[in-house]
Amino acid sequence: MTSKKFGLGMLVVVLAFSMLFIGCATTSSVGGTVDTHGIFSFNTAARTGEAIASYGVILGLFSSGYETYVSAVRRAINEGKVVTSETVQYLGLYTKITAYASN
Repeated sequence: MTSKKFGLGMLVVVLAFSMLFIGCATTSSVGGTVDTHGIFSFNTAARTGEAIASYGVILGLFSSGYETYVSAVRRAINEGKVVTSETVQYLGLYTKITAYASN
């Protein structure tokens, strides 16, 4: 009975880690397109510029820092910079959006 519990426990741990990686995705916008990448795509095309602002969304209900994000993006656009964005989702619990600006 102990080996069955151990095997079941290991299965639960493996499934939990799998869901962690499956539930995380990276989306970037470049030139008007939206592209989805895996969690291990650390150097996406959106990161070609300088990070100018980011904000977070918790449980799809609460935003943190959105007003600052919008101001920074508008300022960069008014300066003639190209703005791209990158969105990273963590199991649907937390989403982080980062804007990048380049000349």
